[in-house]
Formats: sequence, structure tokens, C-alpha cells
Amino acid sequence: MVATVLRIRFRVLGNTLAANPWQLVGYILGGVWALAVLFLAVAGLVAVGFAGLEPTRLVITAAGGVLTLVWVLAPLFVAGVDTTLDPQRFAPFPLSTRQIMVALAAGGLTGVPGLATLLAGVGTLAAWFHWPVALITAIVCVPLGVLVCVLASQLITALAAGGGGSRRTRELASIAIFAVLVLAGPIAVGVTQLARLASTATTPFGGIAGVIEGVSWTPIAAAWAAPGDLASGAVASGVLKLAIALATVVALWYLWRWSLVQQIAHPAQRRVNRVAAGTLGWFGRMPTGGVGATWARSLTSWTRDPRYLRQLLIVPLFPVIVLFYSRFELSSPFFAFSATIVAFLLGVVPYADVSYDGSAFATVLQTGIRGRDDRLGRLLGAAGVGVPAIVVVALVTVALSGRWDLLAAVLGSSLGLLLTGYAACAVSSALIVVPVPASGDNPFKRVPGASFSMFLSFFALWIGTAILAAPEIVLAIFAAVTGDALLGWLALAVGLVLGVVLAIVGVAVGGRVFDRNGSVLLQRIRSFKGM
Repeated sequence: MVATVLRIRFRVLGNTLAANPWQLVGYILGGVWALAVLFLAVAGLVAVGFAGLEPTRLVITAAGGVLTLVWVLAPLFVAGVDTTLDPQRFAPFPLSTRQIMVALAAGGLTGVPGLATLLAGVGTLAAWFHWPVALITAIVCVPLGVLVCVLASQLITALAAGGGGSRRTRELASIAIFAVLVLAGPIAVGVTQLARLASTATTPFGGIAGVIEGVSWTPIAAAWAAPGDLASGAVASGVLKLAIALATVVALWYLWRWSLVQQIAHPAQRRVNRVAAGTLGWFGRMPTGGVGATWARSLTSWTRDPRYLRQLLIVPLFPVIVLFYSRFELSSPFFAFSATIVAFLLGVVPYADVSYDGSAFATVLQTGIRGRDDRLGRLLGAAGVGVPAIVVVALVTVALSGRWDLLAAVLGSSLGLLLTGYAACAVSSALIVVPVPASGDNPFKRVPGASFSMFLSFFALWIGTAILAAPEIVLAIFAAVTGDALLGWLALAVGLVLGVVLAIVGVAVGGRVFDRNGSVLLQRIRSFKGM
């Protein structure tokens, strides 16, 4: 059964790559990158084995803990939830829950990340070669460590898929997960710093040894730390960490089983919202006509759709991240310019506007709306949320930093960059659609169909936006460096004027492209599975 599932999976992968040459190129480049990283990792493990027991124990424990965290976070934060082997698709077949779990775990192990992790785990045996006790223990602990990685990843994937519960609950949970992932870096570094301060720093490796020792008692690194403890003569701690690793595997297995049962037995149901008669929301407040209707629909998406709300989380969270990495120096110009970075990230969100419409885009085309009206309505909807958010962030960060002399420069670079991003998206979203989760689906869901060329297109959009907004950005930087208030006001004037002009041009050009390319966009949207 497992062999059949894996054969189907690889056949689907082969057909997908054969149909998308650029995706095949990206897959090959990813495989080459994985091999290069694997080679460096194994070479480093072999070398550290000659440095002595203590360095080897610390390095393998730390590396194992980081590897486990990557397995847990990367599927959500980097690539999205993989739905190639969706558990709900197995529901009609006479398969037990255990068989489904074995098939899914085997699928995780036979992918590029799984094989690389397994080979890297085998590479630790070369590091433990100098200590027979550690080598024998590692033969047992390496499979446990790899299983913890795979099972933890599958559990997070199943939980993110949101089996059972109301749609609003699943949406709020997915947004909360995204917020935690965005702050994962500062949280991890902060915990490390606290642990380092709390440690005695009497070991040859300073406070970092105390941090790693603490992590070695957690489920994420216990399996990787047990061989080193036994080799150093700490039999009791080694046996306890081995027991922690075994208990972690058992706990993850049963938690994953429970989540799969909930997901399969109680699949997510689309809920129909009931509203009072005459309640039109934004449609009752916006002007009538193509621009007004599109404006109202865009505002509704920005304020209710979790796919947009997830993007809006960067508005309050990113200044916190900037403050953390600037070592809490409120007077730093870098913190004062947080709004500019937020504007850069928020300005390119509308590139997926048409993609988020999904099959409903057919209704948009059926109305016969002019492309210019559609582009303008979507831009006004995005600006109705983005502009106030950026102004608030700029005022708050400048007030906290006390650098009121930079307010004009910050507003000019931020608003100019935001409007420039909207202008670029007005054109790009009429040219390109990308596979995205459908409305009501888990926002982390990864829909098959993404290609390397789509990634290059998005990267080009970022580069183009930065180039077009370069005048106000350069003026703002010079204003911060020289302290010249005139340059700050020039940055504000240039940012507003150039941003508005580019927005007008983007609406005009994007409208013509939309009129010419609408049916092609719909055809591409329908070719994506899951949309």
C-alpha cells in the first residue's frame, strides 16, 4: 500500500515537472543546493569529530535542535502546507488511519528534505566514530531524531489544515500561527540571550554551552544529545534523554493520529454567513458603478479575508522585529524608518488580487467591467487600508524614537513606495496569476502549480518597485544622514507626486492589459488545482 502511494506521488511529481519546464529547473536547482548543503554538513561533522568529545557533543546537539525547528517551521513559513498527499483524499479508500499515517510519513521521508535529513543523520555516525559507545547509541538515536522531525512536521501540517471547527476559528488559528512564525526569530534569540545570561559561563565554550545543554533536555534535541552524554560518562542523563526522545515519538504519533481522525471524520465545512436584509457592508457605502463596486469588494477582502489579513500582520509586527534587531535603540534611524520597510512589503501584496478571486473572476468578466475601472477600484481598496496603516506606523515609530526631524522623510519614502507598489501590481496582476489557496481554505495551503518563472516574476516586481521609488528613497536616506530638513520635505513631495503619477499610469496601463488579457487570466486560474 505504501509503495503504491509513493509511486502515485512520484508520478504526479513527474507529470507536474514535465508540464512546467521552469519548475523542473527550479526543482533541479533545489536538489543541487540540497546536495551542496549536505556535503558541507557531512564534511563539517567529520571534521568536528577530530576536535574532541565536548565540541562534537555541542555541535551535534545544536545542529539537531535547529534541524528539528526547521522541519516544524519551514513547511508553513517558506513553502506552505503541501497538499500532494492530502489525508482527506484517502477517506473513500479502505485504509486504516495507521496505514494512512505510514504512507504520509514515508512520503515525508522520501522527499528531498527527508532524504537530506536522513543522510545528514547518517553523517553524524562519522563524527561519533571515535567513541564506540556514542556510535552504537547513535545507531538508535538517529532514526529517532529523524522520526521526530517528520512526525512533528506532519502534526503541524495536519493542525494547520484545520480539521473540524468553524471556518472563523480555523482562520484565526492560522493567522495566530503566522504571527508566531514571524516573531520566531526574535523569540528564539531572546530565549537564547536569557539562557546565556543565566548560565555560569564556566565551560570552555562560554554561555552558549549552557544554552545547548538546556535545549538538549527538550524534545527537539534529546535524541541528538543522548550519544554524547553516554560517551562522556553521564549515563543517567543519556538514558533519560533517550527516554525523552522515545516518549516524543510516541506522543507525536498519537497527537498526529488524533488530528488526522478529526480532519478526515470532520472535514472543514464552508459556512454561509447570514446577514440582515438590507445590510450591504462596504457596497452600501461606496459609489455605484464599476469603480465603486470593485472598491467595495476590495475593501471587503482586505478587512475580512484571512489571506489578506495575514499580510496585514506585518504592519504591527515588523517594527517590533526592527526594534529587536536594533538592540532596542529607539533613537535609531533604522527604527524610525520601519514604516518604509513595511510599505515595501505591503505594497506588493495586490500582485495576487486576481489570483485570490479564483473562479469568481469569471463573474467579474461577465459584468463587462472596463479594465481601467477594475484596476482603479482594486487600487483604492488596497490604499484605503494601506495608506492609513502606513501613516499610523510612521507616526508611532517616529514618536517613539523622538526623531520628529525625520517624519517628512519617513512619510515621503513610505507613501511613495506604497503607491509605487500598488502601481506595479495594477499592471502585474493583469499579466500574471499564481496558484493560491481558495477562499475559505487554510491560508498556508500550498496549491500545486507554482513554477520557478512565477518566483522570478515576483522577484522582478520587487526590484522594479524599488527602482521606480528610488528618488524619494535616496532623498530620505540623505535627509537622515545629513540631518537636512529640506531634503526630508523634498522626499515627502517627491514621494507623493511620483507615487500618485505612477499609480495613475499603472491604472491606465494595467487597464489596457486587463481588457486584452482577461480571458487568458481566467483560463490560467482554472488550470490551477484547488482554486
